[in-house]
Amino acid sequence: MANLYEITAHLRGEAGDRQVEGARVGLAHVIGLASACGVHILEKSAA
Repeated sequence: MANLYEITAHLRGEAGDRQVEGARVGLAHVIGLASACGVHILEKSAA
């Protein structure tokens, strides 16, 4: 969840000193036990 929060903060322009200017897309990748894996791609809305 922390990864998704961080990406959302960047896409909203609310990441403070960590802000990536012009962020439009973010990717979070998590590998767990055995073969468990999660990938989330978030994109800033056009409106």
